Amino acid sequence: MTAGYFDADKEREFLNGLVTDYTDTSPYSEVKKEIIVQAMLSRITRPEARGLQFGCANGYETNRLAGQLGGLDVVDGSSIFIERLMKEDHPPNVQFHLALFEEFDHERVGRMFDYISCNYILEHVFDTAHILRNIRGMLAPGGKLFVTVPNSFALSRRLAKEMGLVKSLEALTENDHKHGHRRTYTFSSLREELTGAGFKIVEEKGIVHKILADFQLNQLLRTGFLSKEHIIGMQKLAEMEENRTYADSIFMVLEKS
Repeated sequence: MTAGYFDADKEREFLNGLVTDYTDTSPYSEVKKEIIVQAMLSRITRPEARGLQFGCANGYETNRLAGQLGGLDVVDGSSIFIERLMKEDHPPNVQFHLALFEEFDHERVGRMFDYISCNYILEHVFDTAHILRNIRGMLAPGGKLFVTVPNSFALSRRLAKEMGLVKSLEALTENDHKHGHRRTYTFSSLREELTGAGFKIVEEKGIVHKILADFQLNQLLRTGFLSKEHIIGMQKLAEMEENRTYADSIFMVLEKS
């Protein structure tokens, strides 16, 4: 929850200011997205099921999810993202909705969903509690919600703090503000928020044991000093219980409690 009152027009202005120059095609992000998508796909066991994706960005997750579901609804508050994807080839079972996440609920869409994807959304939005209530209302009985957020206790962030580059692990940094982040998360704070919204945690794990900042990993991947296999190895490290707290991001699978 963000202090103040929700203003839809201001929220659209905030969002459009972020997405105009948005790109998400760096070497590190590409590998990380694949790890997260694979984590979701391995847990989708009903190919005839209906899915809902919050936020479409460059469409990578959209295409992958649509290929394993009977149908996929995609909601995004940015007309830029939706118009871009609608001009490109996309699976015929995808339906796009232009709406702020706070305004998208069961009454508007008129259906329930077996699987809902909410990856890298909660750190951006104005009112997390309201959005999570909407999601709970649209999640079918026995359905699963996938949530991913950045981890403020990531090893790379801890290193930055020890170097004096950030004052606090949980405070918003200049880079957070640049990417439109409004809050930070730890495993414990995300658990508290999601269980408080009426969800039961089925599974949780870390995404990538991140040793350096994104720009450093990207440079090393571009030069070939690091390979995709190194990032996959870092993922295996992140899945070890003793390393989970140091992961780049937090991934959780949830059901209605």
